[in-house]
Amino acid sequence: MSKKIVLITGAAKRLGKDLCHYFASNSYDIALSYNKSYKDAVTLKNTLKKEYKINCKIYKANLFNIDETKKLIARVIRDFPDLTLLVNNASIFNRSSIFDSESELMNNFNVHFFSPLILSKAFYQNAKNNNIKNAQIINMVDKNIVRYDTQNFYYLLSKKMLAELTKMSCLEFAPIIRVNAVAPGYILDDNFLVKSLKIKKELIKKIPLQKKGNAQNIINAFDFLEKNNFVNGHILFVDGASSLNHAG
Repeated sequence: MSKKIVLITGAAKRLGKDLCHYFASNSYDIALSYNKSYKDAVTLKNTLKKEYKINCKIYKANLFNIDETKKLIARVIRDFPDLTLLVNNASIFNRSSIFDSESELMNNFNVHFFSPLILSKAFYQNAKNNNIKNAQIINMVDKNIVRYDTQNFYYLLSKKMLAELTKMSCLEFAPIIRVNAVAPGYILDDNFLVKSLKIKKELIKKIPLQKKGNAQNIINAFDFLEKNNFVNGHILFVDGASSLNHAG
């Protein structure tokens, strides 16, 4: 059996870090992309190599910059020509309106759409050229892609584009690779998204299951997509049904 290798963007912290542990525990070698979190990336790399006995390399890349994105995938493919899986996880999350600056628009589109597109095309071409079996892309979108009212206009617009990219590219890239996505709901609880305890409690009450999710729920979704080789073009919502009543 050939070695499995995954590139995860935005992998030094939060869900990216959890995904690194999941894939490493399943004998994947890890290509770990980060931007500013150098110390976190180094610590995680050392932990993964020691705990799981796998190979892990870290790559600094500012995904706001298209040239850096192209250099990132070229470096990863050079080091790991048998790259098996691409996880487009890197994200930013800022409040914005349609009237905000074009720089905010481009930052969101570069991270959430253009970079995943560039990485995906190069990943596909490498899988095709090297006849890599069971290759897959998994994009991280957002459960709010089904709604249109938002205080995060450019974030949501760009995540909607990534969701559409998931569906369109799965047809373009088949049968060489599969393309799927995970749409998390209220998962993070480190004050990254929701800072007020009162708001957290109010948000949980609105979720049909009346509880927040956790990293393991996301890992379970990735596990399903990674192992089920007849799932393609699917967006798996992990949100306690909050996308159906627009909670949060």
